[in-house]
Amino acid sequence: MKKILFTLAAFAISIVGFSQAAFVFPSPTNANATMDLYIDVAQTTGGLKTLLGNHPEVADSVYMWTWQPAGPSCGNGEWGNSNNCMLLTHVSGMLYKMTMVPTTYYACTPLQLFQNGISCLAKLKNGNAYGSEGVGEAKTEDLHVDIVPALCADRICFFPEAAKQDDYFSITYDNTQEGDVNLQNLGSDECYIFIQAFTGPFSFFEVAPLASVTSTPSLKMNEISPGKFRKTFIPEDFIPIPVGATITKIGFYIIKPGYTPNPPSYQYYYPLNCQ
Repeated sequence: MKKILFTLAAFAISIVGFSQAAFVFPSPTNANATMDLYIDVAQTTGGLKTLLGNHPEVADSVYMWTWQPAGPSCGNGEWGNSNNCMLLTHVSGMLYKMTMVPTTYYACTPLQLFQNGISCLAKLKNGNAYGSEGVGEAKTEDLHVDIVPALCADRICFFPEAAKQDDYFSITYDNTQEGDVNLQNLGSDECYIFIQAFTGPFSFFEVAPLASVTSTPSLKMNEISPGKFRKTFIPEDFIPIPVGATITKIGFYIIKPGYTPNPPSYQYYYPLNCQ
């Protein structure tokens, strides 16, 4: 049975309050925009909380250690010697933050971010036991933050961010953000999309050949508001892939009658391939 992953609940979640040990702002979150990840050590139970209370002189020397959705691009460093790029900003009291663009910071896709969330902890530069304090390692317990996707404000948006090849899936295109002057100010009947599905490194299947796209009604994107267009489909039904084949990625770009970008500005989407 076809599954629809659209859920209103994801958009009803409010900004997480300061009562949690780890949270992000803003939430919902745009994976390609700047956000702050906050860690409130006062809400944790690890040895770091006690150490900061006993040693205020190290309050500005707290680092983040993170491993999900991936390791940080700059590297965590060694447990006994964190990389300087992982130093957290001391906000006040025991509240710290890391400012980042998630997809850049983790070198991940939005799908990976929203599917896995962020797992991290806070620690001193040397995360080993601090002197003879008797509180164990100089760190918090493992912390996890689920990331709620924001309504996209980019030139190309996917919804949902995480979809299987047999789910309903939407591509939204904001023509007002188009950089190609030949594609700007599209009329309501001028926006078409070339789509192909890859089932392997050298295996791909097109909905229609490039030369036929603008004469294929199913490839015309619907104008949903002035300057914004959308195409919704179930990938495995819409794209003529072999029965039982697995789509590894979907490639597409925008064209209009009489004009095809050369070279084309390809965008890619990677469907979930779990059971």
